Amino acid sequence: MLTKKIKQMWLATLSLFSGALLPFAFAPYDWPVMAVISLVLLLMIMSPLSPPKAAIAGYFYGWGYFGHGVYWVYFSIHHFGHAPLWLAIIIMLGMVAILASYIALLGYLLNRFFSRNKAVYTLLAFPSLWVALEMLRGILFTGFPWLSLGYSQIDTWLSGWGAVVGVLGMSWFVALTAGGVLYLFAKLNTGTKVTAVFFIASCWLAGWQLNKIDWTEQAGEPINVALLQGNIPQEIKWLRSFQQTNIDIYTRMTEQQRDADLIVWPETSIPVFFHGVEDTLIATLKQEAATYKSDIIVGLPVMQDEVNGYFNGLHSVQYPDDFYLKRHLVPLGEYMPLKPLSSIILDFLEIPLSDFSAGAKKQRLLQGAGYSFASSICYEDVFQQSSIDGLPSAAYLLNVSNDTWFGDTIAPYQHLQMARMRALESGRYLLRSTNTGLTAIVNQRGEIVRQAPMFKRFVLRGELVPLKGSTPFVRGGWWLIFAFITSLLLVCLWKRDRGTL
Repeated sequence: MLTKKIKQMWLATLSLFSGALLPFAFAPYDWPVMAVISLVLLLMIMSPLSPPKAAIAGYFYGWGYFGHGVYWVYFSIHHFGHAPLWLAIIIMLGMVAILASYIALLGYLLNRFFSRNKAVYTLLAFPSLWVALEMLRGILFTGFPWLSLGYSQIDTWLSGWGAVVGVLGMSWFVALTAGGVLYLFAKLNTGTKVTAVFFIASCWLAGWQLNKIDWTEQAGEPINVALLQGNIPQEIKWLRSFQQTNIDIYTRMTEQQRDADLIVWPETSIPVFFHGVEDTLIATLKQEAATYKSDIIVGLPVMQDEVNGYFNGLHSVQYPDDFYLKRHLVPLGEYMPLKPLSSIILDFLEIPLSDFSAGAKKQRLLQGAGYSFASSICYEDVFQQSSIDGLPSAAYLLNVSNDTWFGDTIAPYQHLQMARMRALESGRYLLRSTNTGLTAIVNQRGEIVRQAPMFKRFVLRGELVPLKGSTPFVRGGWWLIFAFITSLLLVCLWKRDRGTL
């Protein structure tokens, strides 16, 4: 009995450790090989187990994966949401527990239905189930597609696949590689192993070649841009006594960039409703833009009427009637899930959180520097499908964020890495203006052209090239990957009892 308990504890510890290795593949660590190593360990642990035990191993793996990868949630809730430390930790642990259940489901399904065929198990079922559950995680309960596996490979040869199959397709190739490594140790004939190695190597070589293809083309002359990073502390940003100082900081930064074609302020850089500054600040900025022939994009809250509530918005001051209103809201940060229970609890605990409304799914593109652009606010840029709305009409992507909420953790680096993937998938430049960092200009290959330092008041100057055309991913989108994964899982079910592939 004691030996059995020791074995169970060892299995749980090894699973937890293996999962904790996976975030090292992502920013800011940037060791992409760790993704393969971590997944190989997971497969080695799970493959000999019964389905229930594989689910348990997967669950501990998920705790390591997400416990390390999203621990910063407690920091945001405690330090900026002003929740008690004990409550912030409980919320973070509850979130990790939910996310870990996806890996537990992976372990159970994999060993329940596909364990009798080693080739199907490692080369088809494992990568396909992994991606299917990443897709589910991205849409269920408004979705949280943070740290999808493919993001870790944006600087490897697999990045060539980004414009073709997107981040989920890249996740599939990573999981396939891990499955292939384990497959090499299976007791199968050499010819079968050589075929598997050749196929996986071909996928990586194809990614290298795809990196050389220009899917989009130049639509006009380069645009001179200025991205403002005000570095306003979150603790004082919304204080009424600091509002004018906040506005003056960004106004002075703007006045120093009069030679720029496009000037971008970060998310809620104006801590006042639009109607409160429409005849003052916005009018002044509009005159500034008209005089110096530039466009100024600002982030601010917008109240359309008392019935529809208020929105987290983006506004191009030259176009008084045009707004982008944030569609994907942050749970507990911008809206309260599970009302009215959550509101009652948080009112009792006196946690001052916001309650924004979500913007319409389809919105008109904003204009800047003579071109339409696709907008996103804060963590909207981690949602793959909605980020390509407006393409191919948009000439570039623009994201504004207030990553102050993350503090000095790994989260801002993870967020920028995911934003880079949106540029790669769409074949467009991405402008990213944030309050405290990481402000950046990213080209159509997902490469950082210029980047501002963290926690410093800074104006990032540079150029973007407006682009036109569509990548294969823009044409096929999320649904193409869905069809691909569904088809593969059906093949897995058909081949699971039929020997080798």
